[in-house]
Amino acid sequence: MGIVIRQSIYSSIISYAGVVIGYINLLYLYPKFLSTDQIGLFRTIQDAAILFAPFAQVGLSQTIIRFYPQLARDKKSSHSFISFMSLMALAGFILFFLLFKVFESSLLAYFQDNAAEVIQYTNLVLWLTLILVMVAVMESFSRSLLKTVVPNLLREVMARLFLSVLVLLYFTKAITFDQFIIGSVISYLIWLLILMFYLWRQGELSIQINFKSLDQKRLPELIKYSLLSFAGMAGLILIGKIDSMMVSAMLGFSANAVYTTAFYMATVIEIPKRALSQIAMPLISRAFERNDIKEVASLYRKTSINQLIIGSLLLIGVWINLDSMFALMPKGEVFSVGKWVVIIIGAGKLVDMLFGPSSEIIVLSKYFKFNIVLILILAVLIVVSNNLLIPRYGIEGAAWGAAFALITFNAIKYLFIYSKYKIQPFDSNTLKVLLIAFLVLAANYFSSRLDFVVLDILFRSTFTTLLFGALVLLTKVSPEANELFRKGIKLIFKRN
Repeated sequence: MGIVIRQSIYSSIISYAGVVIGYINLLYLYPKFLSTDQIGLFRTIQDAAILFAPFAQVGLSQTIIRFYPQLARDKKSSHSFISFMSLMALAGFILFFLLFKVFESSLLAYFQDNAAEVIQYTNLVLWLTLILVMVAVMESFSRSLLKTVVPNLLREVMARLFLSVLVLLYFTKAITFDQFIIGSVISYLIWLLILMFYLWRQGELSIQINFKSLDQKRLPELIKYSLLSFAGMAGLILIGKIDSMMVSAMLGFSANAVYTTAFYMATVIEIPKRALSQIAMPLISRAFERNDIKEVASLYRKTSINQLIIGSLLLIGVWINLDSMFALMPKGEVFSVGKWVVIIIGAGKLVDMLFGPSSEIIVLSKYFKFNIVLILILAVLIVVSNNLLIPRYGIEGAAWGAAFALITFNAIKYLFIYSKYKIQPFDSNTLKVLLIAFLVLAANYFSSRLDFVVLDILFRSTFTTLLFGALVLLTKVSPEANELFRKGIKLIFKRN
């Protein structure tokens, strides 16, 4: 677990630096310099490509992480492996492109009434989809090598800084809105090229057309796994992004601007989950390779409790400061209608973190096919629930649909893993953390607010962090947290 904690700390620092930039973009620069329709259109284009990418990459991200320890035994086979997977990714995109063209008119008709402007950007969405497919392949390769810091730096910091520059250029009239949209796609391309250059300089990336160094007998199994897991990954992204697309189609770009802004405000809660999963996933894969179920159980339990601790603190922090954040936003009165979207989505994300790396365990186990069936069922459920809830409850209906999908998804995964391996992530410490979170939230509820908004945010955030952190350390609910605190204190006193 040491490597998980160490690299996840680096990744979390980078991720939160990206969150700060993202918050500046989404909560100040975009509302200040773009109209709500422009924000909604921009997010719809991005979300469409993110939604299409899993269908185009046919499950290769999961496949790389699962099969890399088995097929990449040395540098030569490693180079052959990533070259082979890159060619598969290109083939998958070509197949997706052909299918998209067949059904293009039916897909675009869905946006005709309330979001027709997105149709003119169809080709740009397809280019962005291709770039995201290759980014996913290179990032999965990096994670398999346990190299996560640079990919996270590119994803979380560089890409968002580029968007900050673009929106400022648009404000100064140096570029048009169309050029702003095109520039956002170019930023993803730059991200991909830098990541490939980094892997090449590390000696990990090389064009290797000769695949004889790979175990030819395992390739049919690899292709079969990719085709099966692609449905699962596509369904998972569908659950996460279809709500945004449906809000645009049913309610228009302005509603999607409010919804996606509120959704992003809630996603700060799950950043530790992404950081931990990026490192834990290859370790879980290697544990299954050794048939070491005890190690899988240990990663399951430790990841769950630490994600719950950090996620609870972040959800409380967002919740208690929501009114102040909207007060500071340009056009805050417009975006404040998304307050309950933030809370509902945040609660759903916290439940997702509570259940630990359950998806990773199922996907990397011999029962990976179950994940596919489950995700596809839930994808259908969220589409149906959104069709029922969005027309009646607007953006809050979309939030309830997303939260319902996350909670149901995790509950079923929990029961399945326990039935197959008799392992589960919860103990008495789980209840202690939930009780601590409730007490800290209650303490904030009964405290008075300061008149100056920025000071109120600083005061509440500091008070909440100190109180929550003290209770976590005193109750010793996480040995990793106590050990990290002990090392931090030792390092401070050593320097002094």
